[in-house]
Amino acid sequence: MDSLKDVCGHQYSLPSEQPAPAYLDSHLRQLAQPFSQTLCALAVDLAPVVADAVEAHLDAAPPPPSPIISTTPTARRQHRRTGTPARPRALRKRVSLMTTVAMAERQHLAATVLELCDGQKGAADAPVSAISAMFALLAAELRDALPDAVSSAGAAARQVGRAFTALGTVDESQRRSENDSVVEFAGVPHQLDADPDSADFNSAESLVGIFTAREDAAEPFSTGLVEYLIAGMNRHARSRPNVRHAWATVFTCGTVRFCLLESDAIHVSSELDLGTRDGRRALAEIYIGLCLSESWRLGADPSMRWRTDIERWEIECPADVSDPHANPDEQPRPGARRLRRSARFAPPATSMTVYAQRLALFTADSFFGRFTRCFAAARTPTAEPDLVLKDSWQLVPDNCSGSSSDDEDEIAVLDRIRSRMDTAQSDAVFPRLLCGGTVRIDTSDAAAARDTSLLILDDLDAYTRWTVPHGFRKKDVPEPTTPLQPEAPRLRRLHRRMVSGPVGQPLQALKTEHDVVAVLADAMHSHTEILRHAHILHRDISLNNIMAVRIGNDLRGMLIDFDHGVDIAAVRNQKLPGNVGTGPFMSIANLEGLDVPRTAVDDWESLICLLFCLAAKSSEARDEMGHIFAHVNAHGAADVKREMFQTTAALDSVIARFLNPSYLVLIRLIRELHKAIFMHARCQGTAQILLRSNRQVDPVQRRVQYAEEIHARCQSVLTKVAADSRSMSTLSDHMASISHQCCDLRRAHAPLSQPCESTESLSTLLDVAPESLHSPHLCSRSTSDTLTDSRPDLRHLTETQLMQLLEDEELALRKRKAKGEQADSPHTKRRKMIHSAEHCDLPIVQLSSTRALSFVDLPASVHLPPVPPVDLANKRKRFST
Repeated sequence: MDSLKDVCGHQYSLPSEQPAPAYLDSHLRQLAQPFSQTLCALAVDLAPVVADAVEAHLDAAPPPPSPIISTTPTARRQHRRTGTPARPRALRKRVSLMTTVAMAERQHLAATVLELCDGQKGAADAPVSAISAMFALLAAELRDALPDAVSSAGAAARQVGRAFTALGTVDESQRRSENDSVVEFAGVPHQLDADPDSADFNSAESLVGIFTAREDAAEPFSTGLVEYLIAGMNRHARSRPNVRHAWATVFTCGTVRFCLLESDAIHVSSELDLGTRDGRRALAEIYIGLCLSESWRLGADPSMRWRTDIERWEIECPADVSDPHANPDEQPRPGARRLRRSARFAPPATSMTVYAQRLALFTADSFFGRFTRCFAAARTPTAEPDLVLKDSWQLVPDNCSGSSSDDEDEIAVLDRIRSRMDTAQSDAVFPRLLCGGTVRIDTSDAAAARDTSLLILDDLDAYTRWTVPHGFRKKDVPEPTTPLQPEAPRLRRLHRRMVSGPVGQPLQALKTEHDVVAVLADAMHSHTEILRHAHILHRDISLNNIMAVRIGNDLRGMLIDFDHGVDIAAVRNQKLPGNVGTGPFMSIANLEGLDVPRTAVDDWESLICLLFCLAAKSSEARDEMGHIFAHVNAHGAADVKREMFQTTAALDSVIARFLNPSYLVLIRLIRELHKAIFMHARCQGTAQILLRSNRQVDPVQRRVQYAEEIHARCQSVLTKVAADSRSMSTLSDHMASISHQCCDLRRAHAPLSQPCESTESLSTLLDVAPESLHSPHLCSRSTSDTLTDSRPDLRHLTETQLMQLLEDEELALRKRKAKGEQADSPHTKRRKMIHSAEHCDLPIVQLSSTRALSFVDLPASVHLPPVPPVDLANKRKRFST
């Protein structure tokens, strides 16, 4: 008996849930057959005919090919006298129609296939060619064995049928090691009557293939061979957005296995011995079944089609839940405002068709699990994308009745947020749901069926499901069942799809620190509004879940991805809430799975971790933080965060180690939020306190009692920091605009002999009267050095005004140093100034007989604003050097 590890490679699968190998093999062969009864019966009839034809070619191999058997009666009698076995009538009929060239080609393919079946060295040297020869030989015999197109079965088979060609996907340079004997390939489909060169390499019907010469390939999951299957499936899914699951083949010299790869498991059949007639017959049976199966049976999504004429995906989104205000001409469907479990089983009344771009906005790193993908889409084929389509596979207990808020998924949560926020007339920005529901698959023989793991696996859905899905505790999950208890509830995958808007851009696309703070402040304001009106807690504040949205001239922040959103009063949030979210950004209580309700304070703690990621001094520092928070177990990361947030001194050491000191606003925000969350008087710090009664007091758990107060403090802190940052940004933009205006005017009035060059020195950021900017009395500027291009003539200014301009110059120098720009030393700057004054024939202005400066002229009508009195004695001491 094969090892039970060969059934599922996922760590959450229990061995007690695995079926017997014979039970697994029989069901995999059934799943490899067409869903249509007509096509399935045709595949069963063709399998022995094709297998016998292949055996005949293998018996005649190796080349040179034997002469073609004549079909005349005399030749048949002579053939019987020589002892050559007579062929079946169907084979004699096809052979008589074959040309000598076609026969020679198939004999050559049979010789190559024989090397693979017998495990000869030639097949190991060129495995992809040998596998492709086997596929080509099976396809050629299947093409000849198909009935005429005049029959209903033949017409359906030729319309749906396909053949597979083996093509390599990983070249020699991408192998993991030079001595690695694993070769990856793909079985690319093409029409039965078409040339193999016309195969669509990006088709979702492709097979994932692996050839290995390892001796330990008999148990693939006990070796590293499963890593190649996982990597090949991830690569297959990333290049084909319309994939639901896939079939795979694992070839060795003399054996082959077939695998079904779905969201939670890799189901592997027993080995088929290609050296025996029974093994080759089983291979032909599975191959013909896959060739005649429907596209959705092979893993393609028929509701998602690529349109070559418009270069976009045409995607149908179910409307189980829809926005009644999305189309004012249509009346809302009764019962569509609230998602119930009964609506998931009922066929949708309508659906929405959108047109998405080729490349996804976001694709999950791994196919296994939710496999979330987001696309920018539009309502019409030619419109600019203004919507977001999200497609994912959600794992839910199958006994959910939908009668309580505990059963709500992201679509139901967004529907609730939309209705509550519209009622409250809130100005917060949130993803507005247009429609959403479970994807339907048209199976032809019946009505549209829900796309679930049950549709993919049939009876195998009772096995290899996760024992505890993400965000659930073991008490919330029903007990494992067996085929003897089909009525018992199970965990299942649902293929969910929704359309919402507007489209945002990630935080990494923002250019300034002020924009980042403004977007974060607005996103957390939306977080507060959603919690107040809809009572929904997000529970997954992370880098990818906050978007910047441009609405008019305003830059707003928006929270997305409410997969883990939950009613704050729900049972699964109050008792045993589990640990949900993105690992590096999860709070301490979330990481440790503390038996306390999750509150808004956990999301604010996640925001601090997000600020650390944004303010990292380099990519190396960011990777190091990610390694600390992501490559240890949950309790290890929680211990690191407890130590990091324990005191202000510990936080300062982490800031000095990882963060860029030029991000003043972000660092200030980190300190203020840390003070509001972890320095509360009643629950200060993170270290557990041992009382005299041997009772431990955890400040993290006590913080739940003061969650509302801490939440209000954090919101106040972020609002104040954002307001200060906005004031600084406005002042900087105003001064920069004045600087550009001055440079433009000087460039317009400068003589041609001495062209004007634009500079960004803060010395030009003067508060000049608007009427004085149009004065024609602008003097020429020196081009010997850019440092003196924008300096005014100070011959008519007082010493107090000179000191004020020097102070502005010092501020500019500090800002350039903060940005990492290379600044001249005081000695070099003084030498350049003197050289510029001599070159421009300008007088040198003595400043308290300590320093010589030279500047170009400003218009005579320019008036400086009044300058406050300055202590000249202290200024002389500061600038005497």
